[in-house]
Amino acid sequence: MTRIAFAGVGTMGRHLVRHLIEAGHQVRVYDPVPEAMAYAASIGADASATSVADVCTDAEVFLLSMPSVKLVGQVAREAAPALPRGALLADVSTSPPALAQELAAELEPTGILVADCPLSGGPVGAEAGSLTSMVGGSDEAYAILEPLAQAWSAFVVHTGAHGTGQAAKLCNNMLAGLHMAGLCLSLAAGRRAGLSDEMLFDILSRSTGDSRVMRARYPGLGVDDAHPSNRDYEALFTLDLMTKDMELSEEFLASMGLDPALVAAATSVYHEAQAEELGVLDYSGLMRLARLQG
Repeated sequence: MTRIAFAGVGTMGRHLVRHLIEAGHQVRVYDPVPEAMAYAASIGADASATSVADVCTDAEVFLLSMPSVKLVGQVAREAAPALPRGALLADVSTSPPALAQELAAELEPTGILVADCPLSGGPVGAEAGSLTSMVGGSDEAYAILEPLAQAWSAFVVHTGAHGTGQAAKLCNNMLAGLHMAGLCLSLAAGRRAGLSDEMLFDILSRSTGDSRVMRARYPGLGVDDAHPSNRDYEALFTLDLMTKDMELSEEFLASMGLDPALVAAATSVYHEAQAEELGVLDYSGLMRLARLQG
């Protein structure tokens, strides 16, 4: 049994907390949202903490799942002074590789181990315990985190040094975001050419345009009731969050000396969707862009 502190019991965090409790770990949580704390308490977590520092008392591992880069840095720095020497701080959010490296450079000299552990698979994968977990950090940090990550993962991989987990996640999400932008444009073209949404799916899923993104959240109608498009684009992963990840991907490419123009062009389409107040929808809700209709 590991004593775990967990900050951020939201869309992803709530499922991770449940898996950790079911695996027999002691989990203490903190979230400023009362409903999140109530849920955590209902599944057996200790929800008595009143702050980030409070939740970290006596923790062997501190996990944070935050919706923004700013909050990752803020919460990590609030937690560090309260963590016992030798504890592990692991960010399971999606953040820039540079932030992971920065936190490690700041905190590891104080005796706190640091790891970046972004996740792929979204809330559905989190609920099912089938996520991919990409861990950047030292061998020592990975040895502590790997058995915990197994509780919510189908695949756990040590990607290498600090920041490489986040780099792997951004490589994945930029592809997902690019594919959805292209898929929506393709579907709009197909409709205008007289192809039904179902026919185009049948063709693409048997051709070189096939992808996991399409099979999980085809933006057309009538193909699969599980697709957000058939539930009024109810979010599995919001367009706002995908936009954040596309922006991070642009920064990542530039930091690697690569031209971010292709990603920037797609990101501008997501920004256009946000301007049309589509950000709370699933990112396949990009299909609702006014200029794609007709």
